[in-house]
Amino acid sequence: MSYFVLVQPARDDLVHVHEPTPGVRQLIAGNDQAGFAVQVPARVGGLADAAQFARALAEAAADFATWCEDQDRTRSYVPDSGEGWAGAHSLRLDAQS
Repeated sequence: MSYFVLVQPARDDLVHVHEPTPGVRQLIAGNDQAGFAVQVPARVGGLADAAQFARALAEAAADFATWCEDQDRTRSYVPDSGEGWAGAHSLRLDAQS
């Protein structure tokens, strides 16, 4: 079974490296209420696997950040109807009719 974690970051959410004990490090993302950690697997080759994963995560995160910044600069926004995304969705559907 696989588990997926969906994160919708807020302005104050953090990502950092935490060292709970000397020589043990974790990659932590989240805030005071929720978060997730990436740890080194306790097996032979775990350090190499964690390093490869962290580098791939960093590369994908940089690509995602670039895409988000490009979208932020180029998208036009639907006026705030006070209904959040539900209102934006219905406005978009009405505009297509």
